[in-house]
Amino acid sequence: MKLTITKQFQEFILNLGLSLKELLQKAGIPNLLWKEELVVNEQQYYRLLQEFNTHITNEQLLAFSEVKNINMFMPPIFAALSAKNGMEALERFITYKKLIGPVSVDMQILEDTVRIHFSFVYPEQELPRFALLNEQLLLISLLRTGSGKEIIPLLVSSPFDYGKQIKKYIGILPEKSKDNLLVFQIIDLKQSFLTQNNSMWQFIEPELKNRLSTISEQHTFTSTIQSTLFQAIPSGHFSLNDIAHSIGVSTRTLQRNLRTENTTFNQQLQTTQKLLALNYVLNNNLTTNEISYLIGYADVSSFSRAFKKWTGKTISQYRNDYFEHNKKSFS
Repeated sequence: MKLTITKQFQEFILNLGLSLKELLQKAGIPNLLWKEELVVNEQQYYRLLQEFNTHITNEQLLAFSEVKNINMFMPPIFAALSAKNGMEALERFITYKKLIGPVSVDMQILEDTVRIHFSFVYPEQELPRFALLNEQLLLISLLRTGSGKEIIPLLVSSPFDYGKQIKKYIGILPEKSKDNLLVFQIIDLKQSFLTQNNSMWQFIEPELKNRLSTISEQHTFTSTIQSTLFQAIPSGHFSLNDIAHSIGVSTRTLQRNLRTENTTFNQQLQTTQKLLALNYVLNNNLTTNEISYLIGYADVSSFSRAFKKWTGKTISQYRNDYFEHNKKSFS
């Protein structure tokens, strides 16, 4: 995914006492801040959240979560502020949230209340304290800014401690629980927004819809593993531990995430080795020994057996059939 990080937002983070350049470096993310953008996959984004979590203070977190400080940098937040009330604002925020990061928002509307739950796109990976509290505080700030009222949630819960400053800002004592929850009264969410701006919304809505449409297919955890394996296999460092370390998760989390997508690490390893092999065997400059080494097989005989299992043909047969077919196609 591509994230826009304006010079002004970079300055804002720097003024908080945080170095985005250093955080990116520690998270292993290429620094493209000079282009005012970041290109990250879900696991890189998660590592960045973890780095923020390590270095940010409660005071900095509150400033980072204050809508008036960041709405000019976040189009989905501006879209929410342009809504007629809190209910519409939440719907817009949830719709366009994927434009600013792989965090999912679930909203459950009951008779008198609305319940909000946050999760990382891969539920097996729990949101770090910074990320979760930031999301909860951001919605509280959004509703207060839009309505001009000191809206106080009925309930706030998470597995984390909040600290005195954050508790005072929320207005109620947060509960500690295994999961997270943010509950508002519907009567509070139906209050008109002072920030409602229909003309501006009509102007930016097409652009936001266009950005959503460019997300052609959702990245899966499986695609992340495959992409990592494609780079790791030729190097010889592609064990479960190697890949888990590479993307910044535990081996247990990696396996759980794959299970939720009905696959396993070994299946993805075999699939990637097969795709690499099918590409390499069509290169006449590579010997069978070299291909075997490049796709991570210790000996040629094992690779040859695997290749025949994948294709139903020997390597020589596969090559001959391929080039013969192409020869006829161009004759």
